[in-house]
Amino acid sequence: MKSFLKKGLLASTIIAFTAPVAIAADIDSPPPAPVPQVQVDDNYVSGWYVRGDAGFSWLDISGLDDGGAAIVGGGIGYQINQYFRTDVRTDHAFDHDAGAFDVSGTTILWNGYIDVPLAMGFTPYVGLGAGYGFVDYSGAGSPSDDDGFAWAATGGVAFNLSPNIALDAAYQYREIDVAGPNYTDHNVTGGLRWSF
Repeated sequence: MKSFLKKGLLASTIIAFTAPVAIAADIDSPPPAPVPQVQVDDNYVSGWYVRGDAGFSWLDISGLDDGGAAIVGGGIGYQINQYFRTDVRTDHAFDHDAGAFDVSGTTILWNGYIDVPLAMGFTPYVGLGAGYGFVDYSGAGSPSDDDGFAWAATGGVAFNLSPNIALDAAYQYREIDVAGPNYTDHNVTGGLRWSF
């Protein structure tokens, strides 16, 4: 019986002295390594966006000289992935002074773009669009208003101001197929795209 008590006392003593050491070892052990975080590409936010643009337009119609006119536009689009997006946009160039009369052009185009995301939030792009256009004439001796198939080629660069807002600067060539010389113009615009 005494032998059993001695063994029990010895075991209790060992436990009493080793338990704090084990607990202290657990407290001093280094924290687990952090799980690596996936870095999100700051050039890309998938989903819908709206856009608004304004700038200047110059006619390119044989026999007509003009000093240019303001152009405004807007639209809604979808960013498919970081390399491709599409939008539907309307652009209206105000009256160009074409000598004897004034002429303005409006297009509604479905566009596709190829984006090339670069470092620091810059994204150059190129695009093509097709749709319908309207040409309005005014002034004495002006032709009748007309409309027809329209297309455009675009090139530009976007810069991300935030993950959801991009500053967009672009050049666009537009053409509207009408009776007589087609309405053609060159546009330089700046604007914003807001992704949501």
